[in-house]
Amino acid sequence: MPEVRGYFHPESCFATIAEWEAVAKEFLALQKKGKDVRGGILDQDPKLAELIMKYFSFQLYTETQRWDLLTQKNVLDFIEDFVNHRVWGLRREYETYFFNDGNDRSFVDTVKIAYFYSRGDMEPYVLLDDPFVTAVYGSTTQRVVTLHWTDEQGLINLQDSINQNHTYAISTFTKQWKPFFRKESNILLKLEGELRGAFKSDVKSYATDRGNRAVNMYRLAYPGGKTNMCLNAEDCTGGATSLWNEVIVKPTKLLLFKRIQKY
Repeated sequence: MPEVRGYFHPESCFATIAEWEAVAKEFLALQKKGKDVRGGILDQDPKLAELIMKYFSFQLYTETQRWDLLTQKNVLDFIEDFVNHRVWGLRREYETYFFNDGNDRSFVDTVKIAYFYSRGDMEPYVLLDDPFVTAVYGSTTQRVVTLHWTDEQGLINLQDSINQNHTYAISTFTKQWKPFFRKESNILLKLEGELRGAFKSDVKSYATDRGNRAVNMYRLAYPGGKTNMCLNAEDCTGGATSLWNEVIVKPTKLLLFKRIQKY
């Protein structure tokens, strides 16, 4: 897969809520025996080390090397809070966001969640994989036309990936109220793609190592007590945040592009 901006996040980090609850119970069983990560100290118990390596090694050993503000103590403190408290409220906290157009029952139990570093904290992300997209939009082949800012190398990478049929999900938009924040991204693309997710305001999405994207669950809320997620891209034009909407697509065709002197 061609290089994309930012870091890939491994899909092996994601699990359903029920799976995370089962993991938490394993940590709690060890905690009952006095084996835990309290105080940000990694107990030298082999079973505890095995659990951490299996479920949190990316955060503990990779993300801490990427971000100066994230320390191994931060990650260990997060694990303690997660297994004792946070995981047990996930279903109740997020179930109202995950409905599709033809079903009045939440599919929160089927979504896959992981926590990654974001803006000074460990924050929850939901994976926009094929089951998620099918649950929301009915299929993974719904086509939409969107816009995308990129630079020269990004344009080459994107065209190559389409030519080789190795497309990966990218962040695009249809409505923009604020200038894009990367000065080097002065090429505006118009493209066709398969819809993976549509949101009224940007959701700080991350690329995964399997060509999907994951979106920040804190950003599923929207002004006025509404959901940020849209059931179709055409109606995803809310401007309450005065930023830009975010439409995740897997590109299938570049329609046109132009270089714009923005600054």
